[in-house]
Amino acid sequence: MIARYQTVFEAALQAIDQQVAKPPERLRRYVGLYDAVMHNDRMCLCGMLAAEYATLPSPMQEGLKRFFDMNERWLTAVLLAGRRSGSFTFKESAKERAMVILGALEGAMLVARSYGDPRRFRVAAQHVLADLGNSKKFRQSAPAKFDE
Repeated sequence: MIARYQTVFEAALQAIDQQVAKPPERLRRYVGLYDAVMHNDRMCLCGMLAAEYATLPSPMQEGLKRFFDMNERWLTAVLLAGRRSGSFTFKESAKERAMVILGALEGAMLVARSYGDPRRFRVAAQHVLADLGNSKKFRQSAPAKFDE
Protein backbone atom coordinates (compact mmCIF):
# COMPACT_ATOMS: atom_id res chain seq x y z
CA MET A 1 0.00 0.00 0.00
CA ILE A 2 2.84 2.42 0.88
CA ALA A 3 4.74 1.51 -2.30
CA ARG A 4 1.65 2.16 -4.44
CA TYR A 5 1.06 5.49 -2.71
CA GLN A 6 4.68 6.47 -3.30
CA THR A 7 4.48 5.50 -6.97
CA VAL A 8 1.40 7.67 -7.52
CA PHE A 9 2.90 10.59 -5.58
CA GLU A 10 6.18 10.30 -7.47
CA ALA A 11 4.27 10.41 -10.77
CA ALA A 12 2.60 13.63 -9.57
CA LEU A 13 6.05 15.11 -8.82
CA GLN A 14 7.31 14.10 -12.26
CA ALA A 15 4.26 15.77 -13.82
CA ILE A 16 5.09 18.97 -11.96
CA ASP A 17 8.68 18.79 -13.24
CA GLN A 18 7.47 18.29 -16.82
CA GLN A 19 4.80 21.01 -16.73
CA VAL A 20 6.51 23.76 -14.74
CA ALA A 21 9.98 25.28 -15.11
CA LYS A 22 10.12 27.88 -12.35
CA PRO A 23 10.95 26.66 -8.82
CA PRO A 24 8.39 28.89 -7.03
CA GLU A 25 5.56 27.49 -9.12
CA ARG A 26 6.88 23.94 -8.68
CA LEU A 27 6.77 24.44 -4.94
CA ARG A 28 3.26 25.91 -5.11
CA ARG A 29 2.15 22.88 -7.11
CA TYR A 30 3.74 20.60 -4.52
CA VAL A 31 1.72 22.29 -1.80
CA GLY A 32 -1.26 21.92 -4.09
CA LEU A 33 -0.85 18.13 -3.98
CA TYR A 34 -1.32 18.20 -0.23
CA ASP A 35 -4.20 20.63 -0.49
CA ALA A 36 -5.94 18.42 -3.06
CA VAL A 37 -5.77 15.50 -0.63
CA MET A 38 -7.21 17.67 2.15
CA HIS A 39 -9.86 19.05 -0.19
CA ASN A 40 -11.07 15.46 -0.68
CA ASP A 41 -11.35 15.13 3.12
CA ARG A 42 -8.36 12.81 3.24
CA MET A 43 -4.90 12.76 4.77
CA CYS A 44 -1.50 11.81 3.48
CA LEU A 45 -1.36 8.04 3.99
CA CYS A 46 2.31 8.10 4.96
CA GLY A 47 1.76 11.00 7.35
CA MET A 48 -0.98 9.08 9.11
CA LEU A 49 1.11 5.93 9.31
CA ALA A 50 4.12 7.87 10.56
CA ALA A 51 2.09 8.85 13.62
CA GLU A 52 2.14 5.15 14.55
CA TYR A 53 5.66 4.48 13.31
CA ALA A 54 6.88 2.60 16.39
CA THR A 55 4.03 0.08 16.15
CA LEU A 56 4.54 -0.72 12.46
CA PRO A 57 6.45 -3.73 11.16
CA SER A 58 9.95 -3.01 9.86
CA PRO A 59 9.05 -3.25 6.14
CA MET A 60 6.36 -0.59 6.59
CA GLN A 61 8.77 1.62 8.54
CA GLU A 62 11.27 1.38 5.69
CA GLY A 63 8.54 2.16 3.17
CA LEU A 64 7.66 5.34 5.08
CA LYS A 65 11.29 6.40 5.11
CA ARG A 66 11.53 5.84 1.35
CA PHE A 67 8.43 7.98 0.79
CA PHE A 68 9.70 10.84 2.94
CA ASP A 69 13.23 10.55 1.47
CA MET A 70 11.78 10.83 -2.04
CA ASN A 71 9.92 13.99 -1.03
CA GLU A 72 13.01 15.49 0.58
CA ARG A 73 15.15 14.76 -2.49
CA TRP A 74 12.59 16.41 -4.78
CA LEU A 75 12.19 19.41 -2.50
CA THR A 76 15.96 19.76 -2.15
CA ALA A 77 16.37 19.88 -5.93
CA VAL A 78 13.62 22.51 -6.28
CA LEU A 79 15.09 24.58 -3.45
CA LEU A 80 18.59 24.47 -4.96
CA ALA A 81 17.24 25.54 -8.34
CA GLY A 82 15.29 28.34 -6.68
CA ARG A 83 18.32 29.53 -4.77
CA ARG A 84 20.44 29.53 -7.94
CA SER A 85 17.81 31.52 -9.84
CA GLY A 86 17.39 34.00 -6.99
CA SER A 87 13.77 32.98 -6.44
CA PHE A 88 14.36 31.60 -2.94
CA THR A 89 16.40 32.84 -0.02
CA PHE A 90 17.15 30.75 3.04
CA LYS A 91 20.18 30.39 5.28
CA GLU A 92 20.32 26.68 6.01
CA SER A 93 21.16 23.94 3.51
CA ALA A 94 18.55 23.05 0.92
CA LYS A 95 18.22 19.59 2.48
CA GLU A 96 17.53 21.08 5.91
CA ARG A 97 14.93 23.44 4.44
CA ALA A 98 13.35 20.49 2.60
CA MET A 99 13.04 18.68 5.94
CA VAL A 100 11.34 21.73 7.44
CA ILE A 101 8.90 22.08 4.55
CA LEU A 102 7.95 18.42 4.57
CA GLY A 103 7.48 18.37 8.33
CA ALA A 104 5.50 21.61 8.31
CA LEU A 105 3.11 20.42 5.60
CA GLU A 106 2.57 16.98 7.12
CA GLY A 107 2.01 18.50 10.56
CA ALA A 108 -0.28 21.19 9.20
CA MET A 109 -2.42 18.49 7.60
CA LEU A 110 -2.82 16.69 10.92
CA VAL A 111 -3.76 19.81 12.83
CA ALA A 112 -6.14 21.08 10.14
CA ARG A 113 -7.83 17.68 10.06
CA SER A 114 -8.25 17.76 13.84
CA TYR A 115 -10.18 21.01 13.50
CA GLY A 116 -12.00 19.99 10.35
CA ASP A 117 -10.65 23.21 8.85
CA PRO A 118 -8.56 22.97 5.63
CA ARG A 119 -7.96 26.73 5.88
CA ARG A 120 -5.54 26.02 8.73
CA PHE A 121 -3.43 23.98 6.31
CA ARG A 122 -3.49 26.74 3.69
CA VAL A 123 -2.40 29.37 6.22
CA ALA A 124 0.55 27.22 7.30
CA ALA A 125 1.47 26.44 3.68
CA GLN A 126 1.32 30.13 2.80
CA HIS A 127 3.84 30.91 5.54
CA VAL A 128 6.11 28.08 4.44
CA LEU A 129 6.21 29.59 0.96
CA ALA A 130 6.57 33.16 2.23
CA ASP A 131 9.56 32.14 4.35
CA LEU A 132 11.42 31.45 1.10
CA GLY A 133 10.95 34.98 -0.13
CA ASN A 134 8.13 33.77 -2.35
CA SER A 135 5.50 36.44 -1.85
CA LYS A 136 2.73 34.92 -3.95
CA LYS A 137 0.04 33.37 -1.81
CA PHE A 138 -0.83 29.72 -2.17
CA ARG A 139 -4.18 29.43 -3.89
CA GLN A 140 -6.54 26.51 -3.35
CA SER A 141 -7.23 26.56 -7.06
CA ALA A 142 -3.56 25.98 -7.92
CA PRO A 143 -3.40 23.23 -10.54
CA ALA A 144 -2.58 20.04 -8.73
CA LYS A 145 -3.51 16.45 -9.31
CA PHE A 146 -2.97 13.58 -6.99
CA ASP A 147 -5.13 10.51 -7.32
CA GLU A 148 -4.40 8.09 -4.54
